[in-house]
This record gives sequence, C-alpha cells and structure tokens, in this order.
Amino acid sequence: MNADIDLCGKFYSIDVRSEYGQFSLDHGRIYMVINERLDKTLSLINGLASAGKEIICVSRMHPDLLRERYPLQDIRGVWLSETGNGPRLSPDHLEKIVEEITSFVSCHKNAAAVLDGLEYISLFTDFRTLNIFLEELNDVVMASRSILLIPIDPRLFDPCQLARLRRFAEILH
Repeated sequence: MNADIDLCGKFYSIDVRSEYGQFSLDHGRIYMVINERLDKTLSLINGLASAGKEIICVSRMHPDLLRERYPLQDIRGVWLSETGNGPRLSPDHLEKIVEEITSFVSCHKNAAAVLDGLEYISLFTDFRTLNIFLEELNDVVMASRSILLIPIDPRLFDPCQLARLRRFAEILH
C-alpha cells in the first residue's frame, strides 16, 4: 500500500523511486543505507521529496551545497559541524541532534529525516553512548511514524560495531 498513516495510527509504507531502483519504506522505521558513497542516500532523499515528504537532513554536507544539489526540493538542511555559520549542530551534543530531529518530525506529519555523519559523530563519543543515541532516535521515529535514513560506510566500523548498529534498522544495500 502506498499511503501514509491512517486515522487509526497504523504504520504504512511508501514506495520511493531512486536512481538505484524502487524501495518500499515503512513509516516508523530507521533505514541504514549501506554504501561507501552518499549517492544512494542522496537519490533516496530526492525520491522521498518527490513523493511529498518533508525532509530534514542533518549532514556533514553544508546546507548550501545540499540546496545546490537539490534546488527544487524544500529540504531543511542542518550542518553537522564543530564550527561554521548557519544552522549547525555540534557532533558531541547528541541531545541537540535528537531535539532537532524530534522537533521537525513532530511538527511535520509527512516527515522523513536523514542523519548523515554517524561515523563523524562516533569520533566524539564512545560506542555505548552512540547506541543509546540510536535507541532514542528509534523511539522518536516510531512515535512520530516518520522515516529516518542513516547512510553508513561499512569500512569505517568494525564488524562487531556494524552488527550492533544493524539492530536498530532495516538495511538498504
């Protein structure tokens, strides 16, 4: 079924077209996009926006560059950076990242979020704290019935860490 959320609060899926094929994404789920490059995630963002989703992208990519790549899409970009101007979040303030995503998906009924930079965040925190952070995001996504994409380069985590990360999400290859 290609619908959003019914009045009874059931979870539905949405079919998203991308340059890499068509994907059926369930609302209330986290998806890890396993890829060495960001291309697949960017294509999925474009597909979600084309399907009418309102999107927040917390990313290592500067918001101006994001708008340059997707000039026709209305995407809220937040830069994941220690320094800089404009909307930005520090990678060592996990609670602020959760607050930003929570605020957006709570205010936009038809929302999707992207968290690009989990590897970067992991440089500023221990793996246990990173897991707690993902558990919080999982709760936010389920409660809001939104969709969260997290691109992961599998080369940057050891196999045990990658296995733990996969517990929180469906995997898109």
